[in-house]
Amino acid sequence: MTDSASTDGVGLRERKRTATKLAIITAARILTAERGFSGYTVEELCEKVGISRRTFFNYFPAKEDAVLGSPADEIPADLAEEFIARGASSGRDTISPSLLSDFVDFAAAMMDRMVMSRDQMVQLKLAVAAEPRLLEKVLHGSQEAEEAFATLLSAREGLPPADPRIQAALALFTALAQRAGPAFFDPGNTRPYREILSEAVNAMHEVISAVSPLPHPSSKDPS
Repeated sequence: MTDSASTDGVGLRERKRTATKLAIITAARILTAERGFSGYTVEELCEKVGISRRTFFNYFPAKEDAVLGSPADEIPADLAEEFIARGASSGRDTISPSLLSDFVDFAAAMMDRMVMSRDQMVQLKLAVAAEPRLLEKVLHGSQEAEEAFATLLSAREGLPPADPRIQAALALFTALAQRAGPAFFDPGNTRPYREILSEAVNAMHEVISAVSPLPHPSSKDPS
């Protein structure tokens, strides 16, 4: 077997593993939205996905972990690659000028690929909120999601994940998503996610552009 064939085999196995994992996550979320977290068993979940109980536990230690999912695995590889590639033309040690617009494209594309309907997502949110024991896992999942996106931003901008600019961008995008998400999933909403997110981005940009930057701490007069 050639190295190429071996690499292709590993890549295929990894793609199949990711597809199975995402199928489990999606099924767990749909069942939770429809029946509540306690309204179905792991066996019923496995039957819906077409896997064995043993296979399920190869991916997740418990049902709640499947519902919450793995943030890093839920970013489609092709969207991540495109988002990173769009920042390739930026200069060294600078933030790419198209970062905001590319973020909107990336986030909108992620939302377009969402398997669950908007109503199901609302029901899922209510079901998870009704389970206090999931709160800690939800918060941990949010941290994992931020870390995954920080890694993505770092790869795009060529800066360390801990760089203040990467952390600032991460905080900004998290705030924008937290604002646009509830507005999009509101039962009375009729606007597309891209429009809602773009509105939030433009409002933020207008506010930041209107104020003067603070002087660098090192330039302050020590007296």
